[in-house]
Amino acid sequence: MPPFRILAFVGIMLLTGSSSGVYARGGFGGPPGLGLPGVPGGIEGPQGGFGLGRSFGLGGPLLGTGLAAHQSALSARLRGAGSTVKHLVTLPSQAATAISRTVARDEVGRPADSTIVSQVLAHDAQGHEVVRSEIVAISPTSADLAVAKRLHFKVLRRDRLPALGLVCITLRAPGDMTTIAALTLLRHADPLGNFDYSSIYNPAGSALPSANSEAKPISVPAGEMTLGMIDGGVDRRHPSLTRSHITVRTFAGGDKSIPTRHGTAIASLLVGFGRKYSGYLPGANLYAADVYGGVADGGSAVDIARALNWLAKHHIAVTNISLAGPPNMLLAAAVRAFIRTGHALVAAAGNDGPAAPPNYPAAYPGVICVTSVDVAKRVELDANRRHCKFAALGVDVRAAKLPRGYGKFTGTSYATPVVTAHVAELMQKPDVVVLRHMPSMLLRRATRVRGGDARPLYIIGLSGQSQPRSIN
Repeated sequence: MPPFRILAFVGIMLLTGSSSGVYARGGFGGPPGLGLPGVPGGIEGPQGGFGLGRSFGLGGPLLGTGLAAHQSALSARLRGAGSTVKHLVTLPSQAATAISRTVARDEVGRPADSTIVSQVLAHDAQGHEVVRSEIVAISPTSADLAVAKRLHFKVLRRDRLPALGLVCITLRAPGDMTTIAALTLLRHADPLGNFDYSSIYNPAGSALPSANSEAKPISVPAGEMTLGMIDGGVDRRHPSLTRSHITVRTFAGGDKSIPTRHGTAIASLLVGFGRKYSGYLPGANLYAADVYGGVADGGSAVDIARALNWLAKHHIAVTNISLAGPPNMLLAAAVRAFIRTGHALVAAAGNDGPAAPPNYPAAYPGVICVTSVDVAKRVELDANRRHCKFAALGVDVRAAKLPRGYGKFTGTSYATPVVTAHVAELMQKPDVVVLRHMPSMLLRRATRVRGGDARPLYIIGLSGQSQPRSIN
C-alpha cells in the first residue's frame, strides 16, 4: 500500500475511532509488592467483557493520553515507510498466516502496512502498542501457571534468561478475549503473580536523512573495546562498517537479520570507520542485537529482555539502546538484573516532547538517560527531558544512510551513542562499583547548561570537552 494511502487510512481510523485499541479505558494497577512497577491495565468497553454476563466498560472514547500514545505509535510506524523490500513476512503463531508481498518497511524494518500491523498488534489502556492476545508472566511460580491454565491461557513459549536470573513465559489469551481484558483477568485472579503486556518499543528519532553534511563525529581509534547495541538490523556492507567487527544476533522473527536504516545509522555512530567517515569509537567491536527481525511485532519487551540476557552472557560492559516506550514489568526486571550485575545501559530519552511522560528503559533507576541538543547546546524541540540529566549532540548528526552514503539525522536516538562512547571509555568490563560512580565520572566531562524546564542539563561531547580516546 503506498504511503499516502496508508496515511489516509490512518486518518479515517482516528476520526471514526474504528481502529482496534483506539478507545482508551480506565485501568487497574499492577500486582502489589515484589518491587516490580505495575503497568495500568484496563477492561474493554461493552463489546469486550470476559463472558461474565455483563459489560465492564470503563471510561469514554479517545481519552487524551490514549489517543496521543496511539497517534505517536502510528507516526513511528509510518515515518520513512518509503522503501520496499521483497520479503516473506511471517506473522506470530496465533495468526498462522504467511504473507509474501512487496512490503513497505519502517526505519527498523517492520512492515508499515496497517493491515499486517493490525493483525498482530493491539493497544493497552493508554494507547501504547502491545502484541495482540499475548501476556507475559515474569518468573512465574507453578501456582501462577496453574491459575493461567484454569483460565484457559495457553503457553506460547518459554524463555530462560540465566544471565539475568529470570524466566519469561508468554501466554496466549483464550478465544477472542481482548488483550486488555486478558491482563486484567489474570491480575485479578492471581494478584501476587507478575503479569504484563508484551509492550512494543520504537526508535527515538527520525531515520530519514536530510542532505549530506561534511561534518563528522570527533573521534579517535578505539583499540580493542567492545560495545553492545539493541536496535534494528545493521547493514555490515555499508562502507562505514566493512572494517568493523560486528556480531549480529536476531531476537525476533527468524534467524536472518534484515538491515535497517535506524540500526545501520546507530552502528555507524558507535563503531563506524571508513575512508571519509568516523564514528565515536571507530573500529571497536560491536555486539548488535536485532530485536525487530523484519516482523510486525518486533521490538517487544520479550525481545529486548532476551537481547539483554545475550549481552550479559557475553560480558558486554556497555550497551546502547536508542529505543523508547512504556513501562513494563518484564523490561523493568531485565534492566534491573542487567545493571545489578555491573552492566551499563545507555538509553535514549525519546522524542515525544519536553512535557511528555518519561520513556523506558531510559527512566528506570540506574539507566543513563540521554536527551538531545544542537550545536548551540539548545535542547531539541521535541526531545523528552524528564528524568534526564545528560545530553549530547542529536540534531543534524552525520551517520550512515541506506543504501549508501551519509546523511544528517535528528533525535535522541542519535545523541545516545556519544554518551555510550564515553561510558565505554570509562568502563571496559562489567563493574558494579564503577557503574555506581559513573554519573559523577560523566559530570566531570560535561558542560552544565540550563535546560528548557530550568533544571540543569549536562552536555557530553561537544567542542571543548573530553572526547573518547583509545584504551591501550
